[in-house]
Amino acid sequence: MRAFIAVELSNTDAIEKLQQDLVTEAKWSSGHFVLVKSQNLHFTLIFLGNIGLETFDKVQVILSDINFKPLNLVLRGVGAFPHPEHARVIWVGVDENGKRAMVNLAQQIISKLSRIKIDPDRPFKPHLTIFRAKGMPLKLRSEVISKYYDNIIAHDTIDRVHFKRSELTSSGPRYSNIFTVQAR
Repeated sequence: MRAFIAVELSNTDAIEKLQQDLVTEAKWSSGHFVLVKSQNLHFTLIFLGNIGLETFDKVQVILSDINFKPLNLVLRGVGAFPHPEHARVIWVGVDENGKRAMVNLAQQIISKLSRIKIDPDRPFKPHLTIFRAKGMPLKLRSEVISKYYDNIIAHDTIDRVHFKRSELTSSGPRYSNIFTVQAR
């Protein structure tokens, strides 16, 4: 099973509006990108890849032991990976306080998962993917980045961590929550 651990947004209206605005302002044609649907918007804390049932059970036990308070996030700014001129991913960032809180949460989970030999393939950088390039890379022009660079896009409270399954389908990924931990 392909799996990851993530937190989800509850306030997706502002992100949907931002997506519409970016398509218009960046002048992208519809065949060149995949818009991340509102039900799929999330911050991946750690990607687990393909895991077996034994690992699945261990991850669930570990997650049930995490302890965190709700995280108040300010979604702020727009960026691109690997580079705005040749973007494969367009993302929204978070403010410094939210970034620290999310990094601390991710580190708590990663530390516990390391006991069962699960380590991240890359360092955690809080970002919310809102577009993926389809085929050719996207170009996010400097004036578009400047316009949204430090803009507050939305506020949200994260109060759940999800152990999620990812199914890749011809119509895009389908995510489902396997196990959820509530903030305490």
